[in-house]
Amino acid sequence: MRLLTLFFLLACVAGGALAAPAGVIDRLEIVATQDAYQGATPAGTAGPYVVITAIVHGRLDPAHPDNAAIVDLPLAPRDADGWVRYSTDATLLRPKHAKDARRVLFYDVVNRGGKLGQGVFIGGGALTDGAAPGEHFPSLLRRGYTVVWSGWQGDIALTGRGATAALGTRFPIATAADGTPLTGMSREEFIPDQAGDGSTLTLNHRPASLTDRSEVQFTARPAWRNADGLADYASTPAAAVTDWHYLTLPDGRVAVRFTPPAALPVAGGGTVVPDKGTIYSFVYRATEPRVAAIGFAAVRDLLHFLKTARADAQGQPNPLNDMKAAACARGSDCPAEPADNFDVVLGEGTSQSGRFLRDFLYLGFNRAATGQRVFDGLLAIIPGGRRTWTAVRFAQQGRWSRQHEDHFMQGDQFPFSYATFTDPVSGRHDGLLKRCEADNTCPKLMQIDGSFEWWGGRGSLNVTDGAGRDVVLPANVRYYLVPGTQHGGGGGVTTGLAKPPDAGSACRLPNSPVTMTPIERALLAALEAWVVHGTPPPPSAHPRVADGSATAPPAVPMAGTGQLSTLFVTEHAAGVPRLQLDKPYRQWVPAVDVDGNETAGIATPEVRVPLATYLGWNVRKAGHAEGEGCSAAGAMLPFAMDEASRPAGDPRAPLSARYKGRADYLARFDAATQALVRQRLLLPLDADHVYRANAAKVAPQLLPSP
Repeated sequence: MRLLTLFFLLACVAGGALAAPAGVIDRLEIVATQDAYQGATPAGTAGPYVVITAIVHGRLDPAHPDNAAIVDLPLAPRDADGWVRYSTDATLLRPKHAKDARRVLFYDVVNRGGKLGQGVFIGGGALTDGAAPGEHFPSLLRRGYTVVWSGWQGDIALTGRGATAALGTRFPIATAADGTPLTGMSREEFIPDQAGDGSTLTLNHRPASLTDRSEVQFTARPAWRNADGLADYASTPAAAVTDWHYLTLPDGRVAVRFTPPAALPVAGGGTVVPDKGTIYSFVYRATEPRVAAIGFAAVRDLLHFLKTARADAQGQPNPLNDMKAAACARGSDCPAEPADNFDVVLGEGTSQSGRFLRDFLYLGFNRAATGQRVFDGLLAIIPGGRRTWTAVRFAQQGRWSRQHEDHFMQGDQFPFSYATFTDPVSGRHDGLLKRCEADNTCPKLMQIDGSFEWWGGRGSLNVTDGAGRDVVLPANVRYYLVPGTQHGGGGGVTTGLAKPPDAGSACRLPNSPVTMTPIERALLAALEAWVVHGTPPPPSAHPRVADGSATAPPAVPMAGTGQLSTLFVTEHAAGVPRLQLDKPYRQWVPAVDVDGNETAGIATPEVRVPLATYLGWNVRKAGHAEGEGCSAAGAMLPFAMDEASRPAGDPRAPLSARYKGRADYLARFDAATQALVRQRLLLPLDADHVYRANAAKVAPQLLPSP
């Protein structure tokens, strides 16, 4: 009887036949419901919002084909019905009264448990006791959205306090069929200036033995660079780390405490002393793998439940049922009795969360129990060409590859593009949308990357094949690049003065301040219009091989050339990467003008009317693996103020030769700002309160009046 109830509530109905779902929401446990922003009404909205803190208790059928991509799900503990149970945190931010809402559900994929989209798209302060979004911020709450966050990352613990704390999960541990622990080789990487105290590596998984060290391979190296200058694992010289021991932390996790070796071999001969940029690799036999890929199904089933279900399997009503009385997404010709609580589900994810969305689509999770789409529209922000290290045993979901750090992260192989084709390097035929194209569940999709993603994140492979040729993206996809940006963009060009790196920074050059978030907000509005009204979005804007705007790494005046994160066909065996060095992927970066500023993509006013050269790369300074790529940073190289202050050898024109004065600069900057508004790449509020406001702050010594 219980299973019949479950199927009645959440089964998919196709052609009048009842089909068993892949998963169900057994219980949506409401922990708390309270006024958002201390009861204040966000600016521009029709009424106040409330915050619902919840814990989602779900169940999955391990034999269902829609769950086949969940590695080790059949090896997870099962309940009396043979299903697998899990729990995740969830937070809902919804209009207090349905009359003030629209039937649009917005899902912000959390990043390491955090609500990154809150600051970018919602604004204001803390959800419960912070300030409401103000009149100068183009919050999506102005459009009557209901916003949802939920845990998906298997190694972020469930808290039950998702409104005020990280949103985590409780996923089961897989065991062998006879109930004995599973083990397997795993590799961890550690760089002192990235985390920790310089001599302690906290492991993602528990070692199978705290006393048997026979299979451990603990090595250190200054860089991933062999004698031929290639980033390889097997042929890069390394020193053994022999002085180490396991350490059990107060929270039960296991760490490795070690003493660095006295010297590290260098490719080509010689040695160097370990420093804060040294790469430590620890290969060990791990145990107790969590079924990490449940996170994809957890998102799929929660969103489908919130959109379509009247109650959970225990009979508790869906807290969003009253949204049937809200205004429909398109605003007119609304059905009198809508079947679902929402007309449209939009999703967004930034960095790790954007990579999650790429995996979500690639693994086929955009198909809901009814055969409908889960997401109607998606905005993937700065994932580059990568996915996540999730759908494998002994996943490490927090890691992401760069030129120096975590270079050999799993989830970083073909396919890279939304287009489906035969890879000229590996010979595989695939694409991120291959599965959803087969069952007609692909969403309308936008991806936006910054310059760093092309230098450090395989970004060019979104729009070119492995041989370096342009590819044609599907009609439901748009791809954009914002030039001159580091990972996530900066805080905006304000004074125009370069801020030297902090003493603790690993980078040699000042970071790039060029901002991306105003463009992201405009693209989200365009995505809604595309999904709801069929309004074509702005065309893709990115470097292309055909017109020369995608190029090999160029030399930049006063900086040289950045370090590209190279890639080869790679397999992982016994925990370590096995590269086929005769099968490299051809990658490109954005071409630059005579100043070193990039020429293709959505150029913000800061780059269109520049005060400096803005780069999507930076380099590490002495004491931090000097000369290697500096994590996720971009760089800023200021123009000289006048001829007298221009450094010797700097071919770039000074500010005094570029602009007639402050008024001329502001006029040009305003024209560039207005152009973006006309192209629907910038919202009017951001034009006024981000770009124009920042331009007014330019230091007078750089641009004197008039």
